[in-house]
Amino acid sequence: MRQFVVDTHVKKGHLELNNVPFSDETEVKIIVIPKVTLTKMSFPDIRKLTESIKGNLSGDIETERSQR
Repeated sequence: MRQFVVDTHVKKGHLELNNVPFSDETEVKIIVIPKVTLTKMSFPDIRKLTESIKGNLSGDIETERSQR
């Protein structure tokens, strides 16, 4: 499965992606991660930011890799 990474901004609660290299009607999974400077943060701060991610992200990645 191809991956596409882009930096963008949330504006008025909306996220817009342009020129995405996938064909129309392609099902995708979107993961939104706030851009932060991790070296300036403590581990508890990083944990607070990531604990709201639902599901088992590492499990999803492992499953996707095993499907290749």
